[in-house]
Amino acid sequence: MAFSAALPYRDFLLSDLEVRYPFTPRSRKFFELMPVEEGLASREVVAQTETRLLSALGRAKYQPHISELIEFSSFFAAALVASQDSGLASRFAKKEADRAKQFFNKEAPADKVVVVEECLGTKTSEVGDGSRRGYALPFEGYLQLVSRYELAKSPKWKLVRQALLGGTVYMSANLLGDFFGDCAEGAIADGVARLRKALFPKQLQATKVRVLQYVPAAGAKGGKGYRYVEDLLKHPVSDGRHRLIWLVLAPYLVNVRKLEDEEAIESIRAFVAVAGETSDLKRFIQYNVRRARRNGLLPPRFSTLKDEHPDIYGLLPKEVLAAEGNVKSNATKDQAST
Repeated sequence: MAFSAALPYRDFLLSDLEVRYPFTPRSRKFFELMPVEEGLASREVVAQTETRLLSALGRAKYQPHISELIEFSSFFAAALVASQDSGLASRFAKKEADRAKQFFNKEAPADKVVVVEECLGTKTSEVGDGSRRGYALPFEGYLQLVSRYELAKSPKWKLVRQALLGGTVYMSANLLGDFFGDCAEGAIADGVARLRKALFPKQLQATKVRVLQYVPAAGAKGGKGYRYVEDLLKHPVSDGRHRLIWLVLAPYLVNVRKLEDEEAIESIRAFVAVAGETSDLKRFIQYNVRRARRNGLLPPRFSTLKDEHPDIYGLLPKEVLAAEGNVKSNATKDQAST
């Protein structure tokens, strides 16, 4: 087996599989056995953590550390830093999943079956041979993964697109690699989201400050399309508040304005207070603020809201529509004068 080698850490062994795929449940358990203070005491771990994050932002070329323990530890340290910002978390999950997919595609066919079960918890088997070799996943296991990581948002993973026979989903080696990569990204993103509630280590504070300065602000390109949200916050409405909260306000305050959860919650509570706030509505606000951060959601721009959500567009106060109309009118005049 390709995963027989192991790295000793006190009374525990770190296998090749855990080093290559540190988001596996077994890897997380191993890391939890390492005292955080001790694991981050090494300057090399902190330095590798920063390089790992800058690589996710396209700011550095990543080179795996010669020490497998430092390489392994830096993944979790980087995840802790990434948990502090939804934009960084999304890029970190994508980059690490791409790296895991590269490892996966190089595995021997029999080892791919082991990796899928260890990393994703779903049994997979080889079918066929030679150029016709493929893989089979139980129907239930496939659906669980698609649901858990919301993969059905991509038409590629909808069940109607799969080769399904007798309760089994069949995939080519290339398709299984793509599936593994997308599941890995979801697994890493979920793990990072859970870390947000953890106590942030002081050893990583300086790294956090240095890295976050390179995270592009959400909606930085075409930010003018969100001006209507600022006007909306100044003119609360009584109708459609639930829809405005989950679609517009929570994503805007968390991922465009970059407010902390409590600040975003208080801003939305002030918005709904004009028409009265119930305990259910308060919980609804809290849930959607955290959902927006966890999933990196962005609000629709004004033109998208008008075209794709006419029911919600119709709820906008006349003051918001008037302000948006003035913005477009001024922009037209500026273009005509140039």
